[in-house]
Amino acid sequence: MSFSSLPDEITELILACTPKWAYPNLSLVCKKFHSLLSSPQLYTTRSNLGTTETCLYFWLNSPNHSSSQWFTLLMKPDEISTSDGDILNGYSLIPLPSFSHSSLVPYESTVAVGSDIYVMGGLNEPSSSARILDCRSHTWRDAPNMNIARANAGAIYLNEKIYVTLGRVLGSDELAVCQDVFDIKTQTWKDSTILDSDGEVLKDIDVNCNAFEGKFYVGEDNKNTYEIYIDWCMIENVRYCCTRSRYLMWYNSERKEWRVIKGLRELREHPTRGLKINPLSIISMGIVNCDGKLVVMWKQLLEQDNGERKTKIWFAKIVLEKRHRDEIWGKTEWVNCVLTVPDSYECSSCLAVLI
Repeated sequence: MSFSSLPDEITELILACTPKWAYPNLSLVCKKFHSLLSSPQLYTTRSNLGTTETCLYFWLNSPNHSSSQWFTLLMKPDEISTSDGDILNGYSLIPLPSFSHSSLVPYESTVAVGSDIYVMGGLNEPSSSARILDCRSHTWRDAPNMNIARANAGAIYLNEKIYVTLGRVLGSDELAVCQDVFDIKTQTWKDSTILDSDGEVLKDIDVNCNAFEGKFYVGEDNKNTYEIYIDWCMIENVRYCCTRSRYLMWYNSERKEWRVIKGLRELREHPTRGLKINPLSIISMGIVNCDGKLVVMWKQLLEQDNGERKTKIWFAKIVLEKRHRDEIWGKTEWVNCVLTVPDSYECSSCLAVLI
């Protein structure tokens, strides 16, 4: 009764100061809450009050590749420790509206721009299609098609532009050297060529790409690197990566070498949820910067008694601490299996969106 007597503007201010992990339950309290929590105006208020939060998004693709199911993961900040030492916090995993692919091709390249997520290209077959997920309203809209249909490409956002690089192009099994560049302001695509430091066309490189200090980087797949990494991100001008051997590492720019993050042996070797239970049953999927903390997402393949294979999707949030010049330590703040699905489903790395 006390809330029902308040003007909508006051109730909106209170909800805007409430952590987003509580929104799913709050929306069930009454029609007034549901209406205010569904309004785009609420996120404008959150931005004005400085109460925006980083939310995580990922998708699953159905076995017939006809649709993608997107989810947002909201972590409860209060820590809960179990008797065996596991850190299992509450969370809200919210399924979002899915969309059907006109060409029955699952999207592969994803990048966050503000409160939007752009999804572009194909996973197994080349596609030029592009769509946008509005993370405030959880609605989809079409974006202009890319100039080149491609699959298994990488994408980054840098200086108001999206770079979709490499990947297989339509009619060819080779990696594409030419990249598509999308201008956010003009909403147009143009072609560009990736050159190395000597001005030569860059070839034979992995699709891993990212941005660092205003520059565009791709991961070179060669034997000179310490580990071939699957994904990487930036936190306070330090590069962090997840390697194919399931090590979490950071890049020492002074010594120009990758180093293992110390203090995470338990996370890597835990008997039931570790990053490395079995080299053949664990696949690392990606890492992301979540408000200055490292969030790792991976999937664990399990064999059931009836022979059916299941996939568990795990998330862990890690607090980082610099010790001395050559050491970075990590402490697992949050870890959970958030979803179990049939092994036939494909899934993507996570994205961090500020809303």
